[in-house]
Amino acid sequence: MVESHLEMGMLSEGLTQVLIPAAALVGIAFALLQWYLVSKVKVSGDSSGDYSDKLIEEEEEGTDNVEVSIKCAEIQNAISVGATSFLLTQYKYLIVFMGVFAAIIFVFLGSVKGFSTKSEPCTYSKGNLCKPALANAAFTTLAFLLGATTSVLSGFLGMKIATYANARTTLEARKGVGKAFITAFRSGAVMGFLLAANGLLVLYISIILFKTYYGDDWEGLYESITGYGLGGSSMALFGRVGGGIYTKAADVGADLVGKVERNIPEDDPRNPAVIADNVGDNVGDIAGMGSDLFGSYAEASCAALFVASISSIGINHDYTAMSYPLIISSVGIVVCLITTLLATDLSEIRECK
Repeated sequence: MVESHLEMGMLSEGLTQVLIPAAALVGIAFALLQWYLVSKVKVSGDSSGDYSDKLIEEEEEGTDNVEVSIKCAEIQNAISVGATSFLLTQYKYLIVFMGVFAAIIFVFLGSVKGFSTKSEPCTYSKGNLCKPALANAAFTTLAFLLGATTSVLSGFLGMKIATYANARTTLEARKGVGKAFITAFRSGAVMGFLLAANGLLVLYISIILFKTYYGDDWEGLYESITGYGLGGSSMALFGRVGGGIYTKAADVGADLVGKVERNIPEDDPRNPAVIADNVGDNVGDIAGMGSDLFGSYAEASCAALFVASISSIGINHDYTAMSYPLIISSVGIVVCLITTLLATDLSEIRECK
């Protein structure tokens, strides 16, 4: 009876170790598939920054005015170049912040025990020895850098697919609301799946790699993993605030210069500040939102993992129960994949009601 129970536990742990990375990889593959499907709506041009020669690659079925497509391509490229330039400039300063804050984390955590290299008695697992303070400081710092990098990547990828899909959604809207909805929904799904899958995969790999050092010290392992959530939320702060300030400043400028002084309608592309406003919408509401969503996801997962590690589940080293937050995310990716297919392929929207 005992042997049967152990076999079931081993099987359960094995399935857990397969399910989590498999679901993450499926999510990434599905996101790339959605990106490919969006790219089939052809709007292209030279990305060198000269917008005068942006042309549609091939005339879409139902597009009877090539001039409209050319204008969409021009505006799309202007927004994409502006958003990319803003984010790359912002990330230069974020790299400095990441380095400084990582050093602060290492010094503060390491100095708690005087940068000790000796094992310490565990706080919650009575009678056991946990890894030294210096190791916990180093691994927490590394987890922070991983979380910050993944957060930045999530926001940047979200911005790229948004600027990539905006003109395509416009052109598809000329064929009907169903086509426009599918293009917009698929482009949004790219960021959603990449964000969740990348976050889950990096977190899972981090735990596996950290475990090679920590071994049975689950308390120290999951305490160091909390740096992953801190890194994600730190980058989200800059993404939301920086992009938000930019877009509000551009919005006010567009209103004052365009509508008040020149009597140009709101959101008219003849007003340069409108392009800046659209750039701000992408870097704040999309790139910033992507980083923010990742930060919330990472923080919630890491908090749940740490709380479980100091409970009876962690003390008894029940890996499957410990991984429950990651299992929920894995199943969520699969369920969202099915519902996405339902919205875009299995039951196409044909009209507004």
